Amino acid sequence: MRIHITVILIILFSSVLKADEGMWLPYLISNNQIEQMHEKGLQIPFESVYSHSEPSLKDAIVSLDDGGCTGEFISRKGLLLTNHHCGYNEIQQHSSIEHNYLENGFWAQSLDEELPNPGKKATLLIEAHDVTEQIKKHAGSLSGPQRITTIDSLISHIETEASAEHKLDAKVKTFFSGNTYILFLTQTFHDVRLVGTPPSSIGKFGGDTDNWMWPRHTGDFSFFRVYCAPDGSPAEYSKDNIPFEPKMHLKTDLSGINKGDYTMTLGYPGYTQRYLTSFGIKEIKDVINPIVAETRSIKQEIWSKAMEASEEINIKYAAKYSESSNYWKYAIGQNKALDKLDIISKQKEKESRFTEWLKSDSVKLNTFGKTLPVIEASYLLGNKLTLAETITQETMLEGPEIINFALEISTLYMDLQEKRADSKEFQLQMEHATKSIHLLYKDFDAAVDQQIFMAMLSYYLKNTPEKLRPEIESLLGKKYLDNWTAFTQDLYSKSALSSSEKALKLLSSDDADAFFEDPAIAYSYQVLAYFYKILDLHDKLNRQHDDAQRLLVRGYMLQQPEKDFYPDANSTLRLSYGTIGDYEPKDGVKYKYLTTLSGIIEKEDPEQLDFNVPEQLKTLYHNKDFASYALDNGKMPVCFLTNNDITGGNSGSPVLNNNGNLIGLAFDGNWEAMTSDLAYEERLQKCICVDIRYIIFILDKMAKAQHLIDEMEIVSQ
Repeated sequence: MRIHITVILIILFSSVLKADEGMWLPYLISNNQIEQMHEKGLQIPFESVYSHSEPSLKDAIVSLDDGGCTGEFISRKGLLLTNHHCGYNEIQQHSSIEHNYLENGFWAQSLDEELPNPGKKATLLIEAHDVTEQIKKHAGSLSGPQRITTIDSLISHIETEASAEHKLDAKVKTFFSGNTYILFLTQTFHDVRLVGTPPSSIGKFGGDTDNWMWPRHTGDFSFFRVYCAPDGSPAEYSKDNIPFEPKMHLKTDLSGINKGDYTMTLGYPGYTQRYLTSFGIKEIKDVINPIVAETRSIKQEIWSKAMEASEEINIKYAAKYSESSNYWKYAIGQNKALDKLDIISKQKEKESRFTEWLKSDSVKLNTFGKTLPVIEASYLLGNKLTLAETITQETMLEGPEIINFALEISTLYMDLQEKRADSKEFQLQMEHATKSIHLLYKDFDAAVDQQIFMAMLSYYLKNTPEKLRPEIESLLGKKYLDNWTAFTQDLYSKSALSSSEKALKLLSSDDADAFFEDPAIAYSYQVLAYFYKILDLHDKLNRQHDDAQRLLVRGYMLQQPEKDFYPDANSTLRLSYGTIGDYEPKDGVKYKYLTTLSGIIEKEDPEQLDFNVPEQLKTLYHNKDFASYALDNGKMPVCFLTNNDITGGNSGSPVLNNNGNLIGLAFDGNWEAMTSDLAYEERLQKCICVDIRYIIFILDKMAKAQHLIDEMEIVSQ
């Protein structure tokens, strides 16, 4: 197969946007963009950044956990650098009261001490191919269900054929709302071991208080290692596996940074909606974000009280709380920024200009004239469905864990029933199920979960439209119509899913009636049935919306033929470029681009967990024991700012200098530009990065991990 990009490049990449905006597909980047990168300061050939056939920087970048984060190889032995928060689940899973790695950190002193992490994955992009013409040839004139069915069939055929031909994983993804299709060939490694992490007092310094804020002083990094079979192929965990040797690893540059320096990120941003209409943005602001903020606030308050009262509970719920609070604060910040930056009005102005442009040509008006009215109607008709979906998702499916357990264990149970005729297969499946259940319940506390269930049940029943949820009598039974607390107490006392031991006993039973009559399972199935009904209704409505959205995006491109367009993020490899610099978030306030260890000492507050400082770090500070990692003024750098365009999924992305060398690690965005998933704010949007000098300083002076430093290829410009 060959990459065919001529037509797309002419249409989509004919000129230049501001250099700092854009999450660009490196395999479809135009010569104009490459010229801009070199004018901005890039010193190496673009083929060194991305090459289809030769080793390049893209071969050092991995997607972690199906796009949740990004990581990069920094040694020939598969040593992987990413954010602390990207490894937080694994750090928490390995922690206990006896070995509290969350509190104390962890550093393997040899390969034998590195810790396996079932379920953690690292995916490498091998090749990318444009298959748009293959899709359009058969589906270009279709719409609605016929188009979806045809395209799904074509994609399945392309993926199957490519996987067989190349002996790689194959996935076709859509771009520009269905105007472009790209085939990705990848390799996924399933043996990813924890190598080291600083304590949370470094890796999460500032906690929820500083999250999304600048100035920042967080050492948000952790180290993993990718292992493979002895022949170099991906393999499940085995003691016989060896460290993976990537085709490319990043060189680490400790020579420092300056304001105005060129920067570049390569990573896997998860999801943006920058072609969303004003109607869609309004729905996010008025419907989705308020529910997310309110429900998560309720959950987090319950968790917080329980975590404060018990070290064991604190360890169990640390990762859950961190993940929930991140999106909770994001929803709040995004709504504030939408108002402050007047994003909806700006989008309406863009739509008005598009409508006026259509009026100049009857052919264009006939082709694109109905797009915005159809999209507006779909949001008006689907508003309550979105409300019900969001509430159900937040309160039930992502609320109490017992509901998730019910759905997971039901799947395990049905898989077991298929194997009952074969005792050997049944035994193997039972062993798998047993491991799965122990993993599910490892960080579960029934008493805490019961409180969550009660709070979420109350919110669900009070706020979901009655026609879009089960009737209360059907869901709870007559006995509990006016006593939801008693229903909750009885469900947890009578359900086998309140403990792993009872769950395993229920799972091994061949009495299907008893299994599906378990209170938690029966309740979960009722909720899920209504959720699927909502999704089905919304899916039918969205078919018209999706056809209109595809036409709208195509229309925007025709309206501005001189403009470069980049597709929304969708967990595929993207490149962004910009510079290091300060910013002014509001009148009279200017933030400098660099923070230092002095700021950590200034923020220290022993009464606040978010601002505890390790004694060892304070000693290093007071002794000015910074070795060669300090600035010329003697201070120790910690974090810095760039205007690189990133979003969720970019966490852990390498920040590279003009020679393609590693100078930092992207880990956050800033509060003033929380609308970035919906619209780029050129004046305010910033990428918050941890300085590589701080990372190596911690490795050297606190972790005493010279063996890891020795693995890296450290250079200086």
